[in-house]
Amino acid sequence: MVLKKLRLVNFRRYTDSIFEFHEKSNFINGDNGSGKTSILEAVHYLSLTKSFRTSNDNESIRYNDDFFNIFGEFLNEHNKTNLHNLNFSRSEGKSFLLNKIPVKKYTDIVGAAPVVILSPGLQKITEGGPAERRNFINRILSQTDREYFINLIEYKKRLTQRNLVINRYRENKSYHYDVYFETQDDILARIGQKLFSARQTFLTAYKPMLKDIFTQINHTKSQIDLNIKYNIKSSTDDFIRLFSKNLKDKFSRDLQNGRTSCGPHLDELVILYNGREIRQIGSQGEHKLVLIALKLAEGAYLENRKNEPIIFLLDDLFAFLDGNHCRKIVENIGDRNQTLITSTDIKELRKYGFRKILQSTNIINLTAGVA
Repeated sequence: MVLKKLRLVNFRRYTDSIFEFHEKSNFINGDNGSGKTSILEAVHYLSLTKSFRTSNDNESIRYNDDFFNIFGEFLNEHNKTNLHNLNFSRSEGKSFLLNKIPVKKYTDIVGAAPVVILSPGLQKITEGGPAERRNFINRILSQTDREYFINLIEYKKRLTQRNLVINRYRENKSYHYDVYFETQDDILARIGQKLFSARQTFLTAYKPMLKDIFTQINHTKSQIDLNIKYNIKSSTDDFIRLFSKNLKDKFSRDLQNGRTSCGPHLDELVILYNGREIRQIGSQGEHKLVLIALKLAEGAYLENRKNEPIIFLLDDLFAFLDGNHCRKIVENIGDRNQTLITSTDIKELRKYGFRKILQSTNIINLTAGVA
């Protein structure tokens, strides 16, 4: 999928602005505060129905307005135009239209225009807690495996309901594991097995891509590896039985703590750098390099599964690596996929060897204070 045109109405600092994009490389140039990242955020909305900057959609509305609209014109691999339109208002919430037809389920949209976002705020994937790395896996699989996305939503919904009932039982001083929990936990275990199996399959395919890409962008002999510490240590065939048993055995503890203490929602993705967890030992530069590799491998995985071009959103690329490294990354991506790259100085891009790329690319110049 390739983004051809984007229109923003009351979105962040934009009153009503239209942008057109090249099918390969696009540089969005402007000072800090000129709205560069907001353009990438809008594309992310159109692909994944949410922002990568905030979990509160109200924050994306232009100051003193009550709504925002995002319109995107995409061209798919069959040269067919797809129109994406996301609307949000403070009073009515969020809605999505695909080719002017209202979409009832967001599972029908996520992954339709596959994107990879690289932003300084995402460094928490390597530096933060386990939830950040689970979200990393979940987002990739949600774009490539619709069934996984549906199961993930259902699992989270049932987990939330289980925790609510646990707290209700505790308030009512009902301490027995009864037929209600036995029935609901069996359903939760069956959904959990599907997540467990999909994550295993993902890791098998993704890990070689990550190692290969890391070797390409890293000039030292350092090595990277990836593993998942599964909360339920089991084979796929025995997963339902073992997960159900753990839910029952830990019921008393769950009552005391008010939450479910076992299951795929507690799986941990472990990123190893030279055999040790990078979260614990990595330098700032090493964290940046590993995040770049993770994101490029994400793009390779999406491209392999979707069999179509991927849209790379590279926010403040030079905050990660030096100019020469960045140029090689852009050249590698640009041959196959579309890139939207934010920059504060085109002169710096020419200095770092982007001159040839800039001659055949689209440059969008933004001015702070004008929208």
